[in-house]
Amino acid sequence: MQRLCRWLDQGLPRASLFAATALLALCGLAFFLQLGGLGLMDKTEGLFVEVPRQMLLSGDWVTPRWNGERFFDYPVWGYWMVGLSFRWFGISEWAARLPAALAASASVLATYGLVLALGAPQERPSQRVGRAALAGGILALSPGWIGWAHSSVTDMFLASAMAMALLGFALAYWRRDDLGLRRLGHGALALFCGVAVLAKGPVGLLLPGLVIIVFLLLRGQLWSEVRQTPWFPLLALFLGVTLPWYVLATRANGFTFLARFIGFSNLERFTSVLYSHPGPPWFYLPWVVLLLLPWSLYLPVALVRLRFWRLSVWRSVSEAEAVPLFALVWLVLIVAFFSSAATKLPGYILPALPGAALLVGLLFAPLSHPQEELASARHPLWRLSGWFNAVLLGLMAIAAVLAPNWIEQDPSYPGFARAVASSGLPWLLALPLALTVIALVVLLRRGPAALPWLWVPNGLGFAAVLALVVPGLVPLMDRERLLPIRALARQAAASAQPGEPLLVAGYKRYSVVFYSGRPVLFVYDPRDALEQLGADPAPTVLLLASDAELLEFGVRPGDAALLGRSDAHRLIRLPRTTLQQLEARS
Repeated sequence: MQRLCRWLDQGLPRASLFAATALLALCGLAFFLQLGGLGLMDKTEGLFVEVPRQMLLSGDWVTPRWNGERFFDYPVWGYWMVGLSFRWFGISEWAARLPAALAASASVLATYGLVLALGAPQERPSQRVGRAALAGGILALSPGWIGWAHSSVTDMFLASAMAMALLGFALAYWRRDDLGLRRLGHGALALFCGVAVLAKGPVGLLLPGLVIIVFLLLRGQLWSEVRQTPWFPLLALFLGVTLPWYVLATRANGFTFLARFIGFSNLERFTSVLYSHPGPPWFYLPWVVLLLLPWSLYLPVALVRLRFWRLSVWRSVSEAEAVPLFALVWLVLIVAFFSSAATKLPGYILPALPGAALLVGLLFAPLSHPQEELASARHPLWRLSGWFNAVLLGLMAIAAVLAPNWIEQDPSYPGFARAVASSGLPWLLALPLALTVIALVVLLRRGPAALPWLWVPNGLGFAAVLALVVPGLVPLMDRERLLPIRALARQAAASAQPGEPLLVAGYKRYSVVFYSGRPVLFVYDPRDALEQLGADPAPTVLLLASDAELLEFGVRPGDAALLGRSDAHRLIRLPRTTLQQLEARS
């Protein structure tokens, strides 16, 4: 390690290039490994990916369409990125997820770049780039960031754009001494706020603006910063990014577009429970812990070190010590905002994770040394967090070995638990977790001086889990859970007679639209099916469902012709008259 530090200390360009290359390799492991190994996941990903496929096939890049209808639930940025990926690399799961993985990687590198730019020029290059790489690496090795980087949905596009915008503000705010960096930071703030609004809507501007305003108010610098900000070019850049599509979409679809998008997808989503996704006010607190494990276990240490509850601290700390306070505002306000919304989903707080990662990274490697009294006061909580970290990972290692006995037997996927047990994956997961526990205990027993190095076994252990478990787990999950639906959807496209409707009963498997390449009716029971079919003259319909769902639908032996079976799922052809009889039985 000392030899590497001496080599890095020969020059900042060498050290920064080496660290950036290492981070890119880490992003490759975290975000790109088995990126296309899973089929599209239902429901949201199957829906989101079909829209850009329709854009590519139709040539209409303004109006989103899904399942034969205009679809205004989300703006267009994510659709454009996936559609361009389809155009350049072909239509596939890998191409669908590539933009999300690139967006996640860009946020990691931007975090690294910001912390590197904020380091003191007199620091040794190895220390400066090490701190920056740690902050970026913590984000790269956060379960939430990894999970959504592997899913082509709008959450990562919003979260990464908001992260880039807030990191841009931080660069402009803390590097006032460098006109070039300040302009770069302001440009990133305006550009990526625009991208965030194109990715999700007004919240892409509202939340970054709220974080910045509250932070500046707490610092007592709001009006001075307002006076020094070049508003005209920033506003021009922001509007240049956002307005064209909103204008074109309104011209093409009238005010129906704005009413649906602003009224339903934004206001109603915030004020009303949509799609059966309610939650209590504290809904996101455990999700913050889970999506940032194991780093979230050190958030209490970071909060105590900051003494954020004292307003005098916000006004008196040095510029370097104010950076983690900004990260704290970032984390708290985003979680609080979505906690106040009626509709709650775990992915909504994804934009908070970069702030939390920055906060924890600057705990392990602060930009300036904290005062002596703070350093001495934090040691008991450091140790408590470290021991909790070790105990939790130990329990997770034991749970991994026992997991096959606990997996619920799903009649729709009868072989899944057996496949997990015979794969050896539980032991491959338990091994790096157990080794991480041993390393943590060794460091904890060495005393306070070793506590800031607790990130090392956590980072190495997490990377080992990715390298050992993901290559085996992804194909197993795809084969046991996703392949049956994909295979039957493609068979439906090949077997359908002209004008024959395709129905999916029970769970709304939106990926069937993508894999079959045709509109689908999602139905609950025969009455619902007949109502949706309406005056359709087709004498037969195709019906895809699991055995249990078909039984609940009322299908009995001899009612339909079996066209295909995959695991516990079937594709059948059902005469319209039989469908009417099923409705009468129910």
